[in-house]
Amino acid sequence: MRPLAGGGSCPPYFDPSPLRRYALLRYGGLSLMEPRIQYAKTKDGVSIAFWTLGEGMPLVVMPSIPFSHIQLELQTVEYRRWNERLAEKRMLVRYDSRGSGLSERDVKDFSLDAMVLDLEAVVDHLKLERFALLGGHFAGLVAVAFAARCPERVSHLVLWCSFARGSDFLESPQIQGLVGLIDKDWELYSEAVAHARLGWAEGEQASRFASLIRDSTTPEALQASLEAMGEIDVTS
Repeated sequence: MRPLAGGGSCPPYFDPSPLRRYALLRYGGLSLMEPRIQYAKTKDGVSIAFWTLGEGMPLVVMPSIPFSHIQLELQTVEYRRWNERLAEKRMLVRYDSRGSGLSERDVKDFSLDAMVLDLEAVVDHLKLERFALLGGHFAGLVAVAFAARCPERVSHLVLWCSFARGSDFLESPQIQGLVGLIDKDWELYSEAVAHARLGWAEGEQASRFASLIRDSTTPEALQASLEAMGEIDVTS
């Protein structure tokens, strides 16, 4: 375990070197306060990284499964503005799912039940009895599953660009083409995904997002996560 600034220690899977590629966003010449990275332990023993920002009614914004990095996101303009805006009148909660970001990387189980355990660990650690839940893409599947299992804890469920079956998304020809790049050209895959999400006209912004993807996970973990996501069906 290596020491962290301000005390404590970081897990062996935390690599601080990518942070050097990101400049701190400053408003009016003053750096905004960085939320403190904390860790929660799932029922199956996986360490999940999270932070909170702001005060008020909790809003849990789920990770962009299968890749997220809650620390590097704070060092990019677009993510930072999004997070700051969401935290203006509420307590924003962000976390990295297993296998990505600052959460434990050396994991094998990426099933729906396992992903629900990640969310459960964070909200239980924070003792959140009731909260709003936002999930996009694959995270929407996890959000729906959690809300169905614990309806009394979810005040609002917000789904963005999500679907009921992972296979509906993964079996499209376009996605199949992208997935085929993962084990052949990792950098090309990340660049293609970034441009597909942000637009092909975007240059620097897409390049930053592609770099964040590569720093968030590994090709092997991404493949395993996508295979598990493809089996999920929340219609029943």
